[in-house]
Amino acid sequence: MVDKKILIITYYWPPSGGSGVQRWLNLSNYLVDMGCDVTVLSPEFANYPILDNSLNNELNPLIKILKVPVFEPAKFFKSKTNNSDNIENRGILNYFKLFIRSNFFFPDSRMFWINDVVKSASSCINKNNINCVITTSPPFSLNIIGYKLKLKNNIKWISDYRDPWSDFFQFKKMPMFSNIRKKHFDWEKKCLKTADSVLVTSPSLKTTFSKINPNTHLITNGFDTFKKTIESTGFEIIYSGVMKSSQNPKMLWKVLAEISMTNKSFKKDFKLSLIGNFDKSIHQNKYLKKLKEQLVFKSYMKKDDLEKKLSFGKVFILCDVNQPGGGNLIPGKFFHYLSYEIPIVAFSSKNSDTSNIINETKSGNVFEFSNEIELKNHILELYTNFKNGSYSVKSIGIEKYKFSNLSSELLTVIKKTID
Repeated sequence: MVDKKILIITYYWPPSGGSGVQRWLNLSNYLVDMGCDVTVLSPEFANYPILDNSLNNELNPLIKILKVPVFEPAKFFKSKTNNSDNIENRGILNYFKLFIRSNFFFPDSRMFWINDVVKSASSCINKNNINCVITTSPPFSLNIIGYKLKLKNNIKWISDYRDPWSDFFQFKKMPMFSNIRKKHFDWEKKCLKTADSVLVTSPSLKTTFSKINPNTHLITNGFDTFKKTIESTGFEIIYSGVMKSSQNPKMLWKVLAEISMTNKSFKKDFKLSLIGNFDKSIHQNKYLKKLKEQLVFKSYMKKDDLEKKLSFGKVFILCDVNQPGGGNLIPGKFFHYLSYEIPIVAFSSKNSDTSNIINETKSGNVFEFSNEIELKNHILELYTNFKNGSYSVKSIGIEKYKFSNLSSELLTVIKKTID
């Protein structure tokens, strides 16, 4: 017997790769397992930056898929640049493109998808007696879609924020007219007030949004299953994902280079794997250049290949954005790391959401971006443990971050919202 009929509207969905797709791919699968009738509306002909067709194999076959074509003229205004957070360093042409996108595509470059989705989703709601609509953002056009569906169909609406909207370090740097910036603030508040329930991925964002909508719930990102590690002779340190200039842990590169120059055993065993998309400042770092024998850059890897690669890791690197509030955006990769129970070396500010959860789970150690001596001692300690055959950690309470458990929490929110 079907418990609830849910329409999930998301921009990122297989064949899209990257971290943005993992959250609702897993939550949708488990909602079906728990008796929900799930339809997912996603774009057709989307301009995804990363493709991973293997993710289609992970979809529960009972999930109904509704595709709505998306027109994205803003792709022509996309900056061909690195992951620098310094807008001034992007060049005149790229700055102009960003200016156009910031001021003439509201709330973002998927604005032309809004009306078509509202039309298709409304038809789906009426034909299938949908109980609840869930939108997940970014892109924040999805919030306006949810808002319009709520008003048009009097449907229960849950708005999921994987990232904050206006209180985001990148948003604050956008070359935007004051009236456009105000329009973002106004629409954010309007959407938060109108949603029947709001989902967020970090405690800090819950505190902020609860002031506007008391029905704000924390459903963090998570992991699917615990992973097995593979014994190897190398002391491999791994970072996976995107690394922007404001995440660059320059101190770590310096420490690793210095240890390699003074410790022959470490130099022989050590390997540094940087997997994903990295700002040019990382590629050009003088200390990383000294590690050319130990360093390997790899581009985006499909999920299965990445999981196999991570199983050889002895230390995982996690870098928050080195900006005010940057530690309150918990990277999705953190939960992926958790599933391996391998030491995490994280760079964040004290009392950030990232720091708190790492300390709570005892899954690693957190360093501020300038704490060089303690970092060096810790890397040497981890290496000593590795040489002694001990490189795993005994994490505490990480079961609750499994998507199966998070989905149960989500179903509770859905039932309360509908009932």
